[in-house]
Amino acid sequence: MRLSSHGPRARAEFRRLVVESQIGMTESELAHRRSRHQWVRARRVERRLAELRALLRDLDGVERATTPSWLRSRFLGRVVSVVWLAGAALLAAELVRNGLHTVAATVGNIAMLALSLLWFVLAVARVPFSAPEQAEAAAPTHPAPPA
Repeated sequence: MRLSSHGPRARAEFRRLVVESQIGMTESELAHRRSRHQWVRARRVERRLAELRALLRDLDGVERATTPSWLRSRFLGRVVSVVWLAGAALLAAELVRNGLHTVAATVGNIAMLALSLLWFVLAVARVPFSAPEQAEAAAPTHPAPPA
């Protein structure tokens, strides 16, 4: 049901790759600053390098044991898709039989809109249904660019 074929492990590995790349660039900038005897700027780069290394340790140390939640399962997405298809068939039958301007057609349109939004949240947007502290831990951190 997901449009992305990359799971949480792949995103975490990509995040780790980006942080390692930033560490490499920051180390070369630090060497450059030290070679030019720019001690104040070198100290600022050292602090940035320490932040990046701490972030990398956090990424390495955090092994998220993602237990399969029924809200994230493929089963729920398939159930919503089947209900949507059944609702579309029922709505089409109602429209053919009684026309567009009936109470059942209006209720069917609203129900189909709600099911479409639910499908979007589950399959495409993948909105996290977790506690705020878990959502913050799962949120990607974007380190500030080196100054």
